[in-house]
Amino acid sequence: MIKVLYVLAGDMSFDEMLFLDSFINQLPAAGIENHILTPALPVAHINLQNRHVDITQARPGFEYEEWRELIDSFDPQIVILCDPYIMLGEDAPDLTYIELAWLEDLPCVVAVMDFRANVLKTPDEQLALASYILDGETPPYTLDYDFLIKICPPHDAVQTQNPKLFQWGCQDQMGGLAIYNERDAVRKQLNCPPEAMLVTLVFPWEAALMAQERGLIDHFVVVVETLIYYLNQLSGEYLLSVVNMPPPFEDYEFENVHVRFFKTLDQHLLNGLFCATQLLITESLTYPGLALSASREIPSLVIGASVGLDAQGQLQHTLGELSPFLQLKLDTLREENPDALFPYISFPSRLRSAWPQTELFQERFLYHLVDIFNEPRTVQLIQELLHGGPAQDTFQQTLQDYRQRKLDLTSDAEKIIRKLVTAPPRHLC
Repeated sequence: MIKVLYVLAGDMSFDEMLFLDSFINQLPAAGIENHILTPALPVAHINLQNRHVDITQARPGFEYEEWRELIDSFDPQIVILCDPYIMLGEDAPDLTYIELAWLEDLPCVVAVMDFRANVLKTPDEQLALASYILDGETPPYTLDYDFLIKICPPHDAVQTQNPKLFQWGCQDQMGGLAIYNERDAVRKQLNCPPEAMLVTLVFPWEAALMAQERGLIDHFVVVVETLIYYLNQLSGEYLLSVVNMPPPFEDYEFENVHVRFFKTLDQHLLNGLFCATQLLITESLTYPGLALSASREIPSLVIGASVGLDAQGQLQHTLGELSPFLQLKLDTLREENPDALFPYISFPSRLRSAWPQTELFQERFLYHLVDIFNEPRTVQLIQELLHGGPAQDTFQQTLQDYRQRKLDLTSDAEKIIRKLVTAPPRHLC
C-alpha cells in the first residue's frame, strides 16, 4: 500500500481544492491510501468527492508533537506540500500552523505541488529549483524539496529531462461522463427547469472576504442584477447559480431567469456545477475553475469594469450612452457606495492601466475578458457562447491547441505517485 500525505499549509483556497480533488480522483482506490492535513477550515472547504480520503484538521494550537504523531501513525512514503509558499514569508507564524523545521527530519520523499506559477523559473523554463523561491523576489525563508509537481494547465507542458520535475495533466477523466452522470442530479438539486440553460457565476472566496472587509458588498449585487438584465434580453430560459455570495434577496424568478444563491458550497456540488454548467462567469483572472472549465469544454467569461469616478465624483468611461438600466445602477452605486465604483479586472483590485481589448486569452487559462458595463459586447458574447456563433467557434477551435499545449508531455496522477514512491530516501538523494 502506497501512503501519501497531502499537507495544506494554510493558504489553500476553497477553489484550489478542486485541483487536489482532481489529482486524488485519478488515483486508484486499491493500492494508494490518501490522507490530507488541513488547517481548521469549515467542513465545506474540505469535502472532497473522493471517499477514499482521510482528513486531519490542524486545530488552533497544533504542535510539533501532533505532527510527529500523524507522521508516525500514518507512516507516509510521500509527503506532498500543496502551495506552501505561505510558509516562506515574514508573517508565516501568523498565517500557517506548520513550521519549516518540522519538514527537515522527514525520511520520506517531499514534493511540492505548485498551483499559482509562483516558483522562479529556471533558464529552460522548467519551473524547478533546489529551493522553493517566489517569482520575482527572495523570501526570508526557503524550502528544500525533492520534486516539483507542475500542474498543466495552468502551466504549459515542456520537453524536459529533469528527473525532479513532474508535469501532471490536470484533465478530469470523468469530465465527459459527468455530463451524463451528474448533470441531471445537479440540475435537480438546483431545481432547474428542464429547458433552462445553466449559467454559473462564481465570486472567488478570497475576493468576497476582501470586499466584505472593505465594505464593497454592494458591488456584487450590481453584478448579479446586471447579468440578470442581460439574460432577460436573450431568448430561452436560464438558471443563474451564484456561488460564494450572501444572498442579497431570496431566490426568485424574473421573467426568463431563475436565480439561486449559495453563500458557500460543498466541494461535491461545486464540482458538479463544473460538469453541468453551460457558461462559467467569474471576476478573477487566475480563478482555478477557469482551467477546469476549459478542460470540460465549458466556455468562460471573466468580467471586469472600465467605469470609474473622476476627480469631481462623476462617472468616467468611454462606453458612449448607457442604457437607462445601467445608468440607474451606476448612479445609485455612486450615491450610496462610491468606493465600490472603480475600474478592475480581478475584483477588488483596482485597474491601474488602460482597459485591455476583449479577447480569448490563451496563455494560462482560456476565457473571454469582457467589460460588464459594455452592454452590447457582453450580451453578444453570452448569446454566442450559449447559443452558437463566432465566439463559440473560436473557443472550440482554440481549445484543441490549448489542450495539446497544456496536456502533451504530461503524466497522470497515478504514474507520478508510483515514480515518487520508488525514489531513494532523502538522505541518499
